[in-house]
Amino acid sequence: MGILDGKTAIVTGGAGGVGSAVASLFAQEGAKVAVFDMKEDGPQGIDFYRKVDITDEGAVRAAVATVVEVLGLPDVLVNAAAIAGTGAPTHEATSEDFDRVFAINVKGTFLCTKHVIAGLLATGRPGSIVNISSTYGVVGNADIPLYHGTKAAVRLLSKCDAVTYAEKGIRSNAIILGSTRTDMTVAAMKASPEGEAYVRNLIAAHPMKRQAEPVEIARVIAFLASDLASFVTGADIPVDGGYTAQ
Repeated sequence: MGILDGKTAIVTGGAGGVGSAVASLFAQEGAKVAVFDMKEDGPQGIDFYRKVDITDEGAVRAAVATVVEVLGLPDVLVNAAAIAGTGAPTHEATSEDFDRVFAINVKGTFLCTKHVIAGLLATGRPGSIVNISSTYGVVGNADIPLYHGTKAAVRLLSKCDAVTYAEKGIRSNAIILGSTRTDMTVAAMKASPEGEAYVRNLIAAHPMKRQAEPVEIARVIAFLASDLASFVTGADIPVDGGYTAQ
């Protein structure tokens, strides 16, 4: 038996990076897994895949409704979809840069959470929302400032939802993600004026002197999604190799 037996989960951004590792581990742990992403093809071993623009409320509403029809009511949501966005400093970033990164990282998280929670409230079911924030949502740094802002917003949305829905049995937690070996790290490196030194400097800043593997993040998310974490809500869980302990 797995720790997610009987659960139905939606994982956004589940066709790559941390999201893909989450989808795979959830399936191994017994959950029925639906993935939303913008790629043409989803990962192997899941139960449902749909290409969804999570910034479009109509698309999110329809996709969640289809999951309900095909797999049953989702009682777990992992908001893993995100982009790094521009590396430009504030005085050089454009309104378009701002709108794009906030639309995907914050609005997308909000919309998916909204429509999953609505289903849980309508049926009286408990559930678990796990949002992926970042060390960059906790501390400042002189790069990708808009990304920092989005991840701080995700942290506070998580806490507000935790307080709002606690009495209904709906938990909401955030992962404080450290540097992880994913395509987003590569994108952030390309966006940063530091170039390849960006990743080297990130690794050097982590007390464990390495990046996380996506599965290391997925294991913590699986715990938060499971009933093992039944009294955990409103938490920021650092999975960051000690970065924020300094």
